[in-house]
Amino acid sequence: MTLTALIRKRDAGDSATAIPAIPATQAEGDRGTVARIATVAVANPREEKTAFLAKVGAGDTATAFRWWLIHYPDRDSLEVVCCPEATHAKILERHPGAVAAEPYNPTIRQPSEPLTTQDEAAIRGWLAQIEETDAATIAEVIGQCLRDADARNYFTGRAAAELPKPDTFPDDRRTCEQCANLIGRRCQAAKRGEVEASRNYEPIRDCPRRCEGYSPKAADPDQRHGTVRWPSLRAIQTTRES
Repeated sequence: MTLTALIRKRDAGDSATAIPAIPATQAEGDRGTVARIATVAVANPREEKTAFLAKVGAGDTATAFRWWLIHYPDRDSLEVVCCPEATHAKILERHPGAVAAEPYNPTIRQPSEPLTTQDEAAIRGWLAQIEETDAATIAEVIGQCLRDADARNYFTGRAAAELPKPDTFPDDRRTCEQCANLIGRRCQAAKRGEVEASRNYEPIRDCPRRCEGYSPKAADPDQRHGTVRWPSLRAIQTTRES
């Protein structure tokens, strides 16, 4: 499973934020973390707001940093955040088209309001969906969303776009084909006199309905009988009998 590349324009300037496609799951021993999953790259010209750290040589395989500015010969530089921190060699390995890379300290844009419980739940739900189970990584993501507006926008955006949407108008009806009381073409509930119909009743099998004689098959996640599932039908039946 890979995350699709995402480009979004910022409110100010002509820069763009890109989320490269990164594997969401990896083999045991190298489990995917949100750093690999959600490496954020920002296409920006170099600005004074960026404080560069000490130069890191290509032979340095030990010093690791979280934020890197990656330079390309034919396009704008990319600001990349990594979790866990990455070395110079690892950054160039992940970005084979780059000609240079240097670590820097970013300017974090503070959120204008607290992270809501709904947004946090959505972010956690999305992390669960992509099979991110590492508690430290999840805590770090939530922490980033508490203090970094761009990180919050990214994760809430992914959650909004990819989590299953609830059915606005859920249909709880069932067809006779979904009912265990349909054998062949005939309704066995009618044969037993449990519904108001001919004992030889042959219903329209693919018509959704609410029926007091409904008996769920094993595949139905709701195993309640029709009179329990739709209690108003019992009230109607009682009124008819009285």
